[in-house]
This record gives sequence, structure tokens and C-alpha cells, in this order.
Amino acid sequence: MKYYTLNDGLRVPALGLGTYKIEDEKIIDEVINAAFDLGYEYIDTASFYNNEEYIGKALSHSSKKRADYMLATKVWPSAYGLDKTKRSIDESLKKLGTDYIDVIHLHWFCKDFDEAWKVFMDYKDQGIVRSIAVCNFMPEQVEKLLEVGEAPSMDQLESHLFLQDRKTRAFLREKNIKHQAWSPLARTRGGLLDEAILKDIAYKYNKTPAQIALRWNVDQDTFVIPKSVHPKRLKENIDIFDFALDDGDMKALASLDRRQRFSQDPLDQDWLEKIRHM
Repeated sequence: MKYYTLNDGLRVPALGLGTYKIEDEKIIDEVINAAFDLGYEYIDTASFYNNEEYIGKALSHSSKKRADYMLATKVWPSAYGLDKTKRSIDESLKKLGTDYIDVIHLHWFCKDFDEAWKVFMDYKDQGIVRSIAVCNFMPEQVEKLLEVGEAPSMDQLESHLFLQDRKTRAFLREKNIKHQAWSPLARTRGGLLDEAILKDIAYKYNKTPAQIALRWNVDQDTFVIPKSVHPKRLKENIDIFDFALDDGDMKALASLDRRQRFSQDPLDQDWLEKIRHM
């Protein structure tokens, strides 16, 4: 495993377990135990995922001590605001069965993000959360957050070979904010894993196209959180730390950029207004 040190000093692994849309208690238990057996140390969830309680139960049944793994969760925009954000974090703590959260994220840039961020900073000062971060914040939105106070440790964004967004990556490096990639395999949509360039490089290293796609992020110092419910895929996803892509590989993979999203645009005002009420 490779590790990164965030701007607040927290040390995190370069790859974690994503849990988006895994809402079955039995499957959550199986996935977390399989992931721990394979060496995963970081679990990413969100209040919006409706699985924090199941994750908490699975963790309570595991043989791992709390210090052996890291938990990240998120506050949804409808819970932004001083009192609502406090309630959201407290509820996440209860559901996850823990007295602290390693990383807490604002899920999207929405109204009252500043009030929520003040709560984040307060909870960090109290030691209830160790690191405060964001998701789906574009550079201009991060700049507004920086006016409120402490810089986020990470920005979790849709990032994959079809959406490389070099400008945002450069901005985050300049601000010393770790880029974290969700959907690093483009949800296997758009034919990404069938691209000839990806297959050729995979053959070169005796790896799979998915492993090359994940390693591409890691070789740019990006933290990846791929999701899977299949033990074979979980093993494949974490088995990317015994090789590194060379400059020729990186240049070839750069040609796959389509600037294509498979989710909502973080700057779509209609979407941001809608989720405030979800």
C-alpha cells in the first residue's frame, strides 16, 4: 500500500473501499470482511448512501480494532446549517458505532455550506473528527470555502480516464488539497475498460485494464475509492502497488480524455438547488 499525508497531517492509504449504493446489510457485512482480509484500511460512506448503520454493525462484528481502519462519511446539503449539521454528524457517529470519524466531507457545494464548515472546524477542534474535506467542489467553489476558514484536506471528485480535468488537478495541487477520485473506473460505462490503449498497457504489465485505470490515478498522487461487492474485484482493485506506469504510458492514457461525466455537473445550479431539498 502507498500512503499520503494530508495537509492537516493525517496519513491515509492511497486506495480505499467505496460503498455507494450498497444498501443490503448482508452484502455490506460480506464486503467489509472480505476487504479487511485483503488489506483495505479505509471505508468511505455517506449519510446519503443509507448504509452507515449496516457498516457500523459489520465493523462491530469484525476482528479489527477501531485503530486498524479509517472511516469517512459525508453530510448531505439538506443538513447544512449549524444545528442540522451537528445533528447529521452525531447521527453518523451513532450509526457507525464510533466516537470519532477520520474524515468528514461536505457532499456538494450548496447554500449554507459556510455554516456547515464552521461546525466541521469545531468538531475537528474537539477531536470528534480528525480531518475535514469536501466532495464535488470545483475550484471556484473551493475558493469560496477558503474564505470561511480552514482549507479542506481533500476534494472528492468524479475522476477517471474519460474525465481527466487537468485544470482542477493542478488547482488542488497548488492549494495542497488531496485529490480523491470517486468512480475511478467510470462506473465501467462508456466502454472505458475496452479501450485498446488500456488493454495494451495492461498486457505490458500483466495487469487488467481496471488495474491500469486505477494506477493511473495513483501515479498522479490521487487517492482512489473504487466500489465493488465481489471479492475477486476487491482483490483486483487493491493489487496495484507492485508496479508503476512510465511516462510513455501516462502520455498514451492522456489521449483517452473525453471530458465526459457520468454524474451531475458540480456547477449545475438546478441540480444544486434540487439536492438541498432531498
